[in-house]
Amino acid sequence: MASTTTNRRGGRSTRADVARLAGVSDAVVSYVLNGNDRKVSDATAARVREAAAKLDYRPNTIARALKTGSLKMLGMIIPEITNPHFAELINAIEAEAMRRDRTLVLNLSHSDAATERDRVNQLFDRGVDALFFSPAQTDAELGDLIRQGRRIVALDRIYPMPGLKSVVTDFADATRTMTAHLLGHGYRRMVMLFGDAADSPDPRLQGWNAAHQEAGLPTGRIVQSFFTREDAYRATSRLLDDADARPDAVFAASDLEAIGALRAIHEHGLRVPEDIALVSFDGTEETLYSWPQLTTMRQDIAALARHAVNAAIDPDSEPDLRLIPAELVVRHSCGC
Repeated sequence: MASTTTNRRGGRSTRADVARLAGVSDAVVSYVLNGNDRKVSDATAARVREAAAKLDYRPNTIARALKTGSLKMLGMIIPEITNPHFAELINAIEAEAMRRDRTLVLNLSHSDAATERDRVNQLFDRGVDALFFSPAQTDAELGDLIRQGRRIVALDRIYPMPGLKSVVTDFADATRTMTAHLLGHGYRRMVMLFGDAADSPDPRLQGWNAAHQEAGLPTGRIVQSFFTREDAYRATSRLLDDADARPDAVFAASDLEAIGALRAIHEHGLRVPEDIALVSFDGTEETLYSWPQLTTMRQDIAALARHAVNAAIDPDSEPDLRLIPAELVVRHSCGC
């Protein structure tokens, strides 16, 4: 089969070789292989694709980049890869990027702002057209990047900034809905496990506070648990050690924190939901394989990916802030 994968000179097959084998012009090959085959007949397009397959033809990415000014690469920086939410988001964005004829390049920041700055510069230096990340940098640093002409799509920032596109779950509304659901069960000693401090301006805390206010009730405690299993486990264990102050429901701000809390609840000999209700935010597959299965606020990963990639490729078609609704998925752990 070697004769079908190289040209007559024995080198890598070219567009001209495909055109010669298919009996068409170079321009027709370009139309078909670049997705503009509406200009040619179905039969001709099929002949071009068959010739390209026989010759194992692959476009020269560097040459195309020199001609178009784009490598058709998108970059993505995430804090860490072990969180199932990030894993699902990477898969969805990568699939959407491929569908739009783009390659996704992934880097980790390890939740460190200095590392994130380095990764941002490295990816843009390597020619990515746009970058997805959840910025740990300051507004001033983001502003500098935007003024340099860097195209950025923020994945969890709801605060507007000129030149910045944000595609993010509507955290405030989703958290308010979940909190109201728990209050509707009659729970009155609720605790929220949250990654940051209780005075954070995060919209999840805004939703937590709003639901209590709308119900005319004091706002439930917020306990910092750093968005990890380990810290949520420790925080929940401390809460349960004091039987007099024990909560009747726990709202974990991520699935990882919910899994850590669930272990602590079991180790204290308590049942979910009979002794204490437990719900989570994210809605990854982790919630399907816990026991009991967790009631969760599920983020719409497919919609996040679709709009994020669209914002990266065609920014004028997306608003500066795209809020994606989440879905309340009711299972057993809330007491329903």
